Amino acid sequence: MIIIVIKFEYRLNVNDIQEANQTHCQKGLLRYYLVLIGILLLISILPLIIQGGASISEILISVLLPNLLLLATVYFGISIARNFAIKRAWNSQTGMKSEMSVETFEDGLQINTALSESKMKWLIYTHWRETPNLFMVYQSSNCFNLFPKRAFSDDEQINEFRELLRVKLPNQ
Repeated sequence: MIIIVIKFEYRLNVNDIQEANQTHCQKGLLRYYLVLIGILLLISILPLIIQGGASISEILISVLLPNLLLLATVYFGISIARNFAIKRAWNSQTGMKSEMSVETFEDGLQINTALSESKMKWLIYTHWRETPNLFMVYQSSNCFNLFPKRAFSDDEQINEFRELLRVKLPNQ
C-alpha cells in the first residue's frame, strides 16, 4: 500500500481546546452524572416509599422537582467552571499557541513547532476520534494530539487524512 504524504500547518486556538475537551469528557461525565442522579433520586424517594401513602404528585413536587433543579444547576455550574478553567489554562500555555507543522509518513507523523520536533510512529497511537472541526489522535486514553480540519488545504486532503487514520488506527 502506498501512503500519500500529507503536509499541513496550523495554530491551535481556545475553541479547539474547548471542543476537544467537550468531546473527550462527554462519555465519562455523562455516565457519572447519570449515576449521581440515580443515587440522589433513590435516597430522596426511599423515605416516602418506606412511609407509604405518598401520592405521585407529592413525590414529583417534594422530591423529583427539587432534585432535578439542583442537578441542572450543578451541571451548568460545572460547564461554566470547565470553560473558565480551559481559558485560564490556554492563556498560560504559550507553547500551544505556536505554529505547528505536520507531515505524515508510512510509519508515523512528524510534528514540528518553533520549540520542538517529534517523529511519532503509528504504533504509539491507540485510536482516533473526529469532531466537526478536529481530528483527535490518542496516544493513551487521556493524551491526544489535535489536528484542526481548517489546517488542511481542502476537503480532499481532509478525506485523505481520515482514510490514513482509518488504515493505521481504530476509530472510537
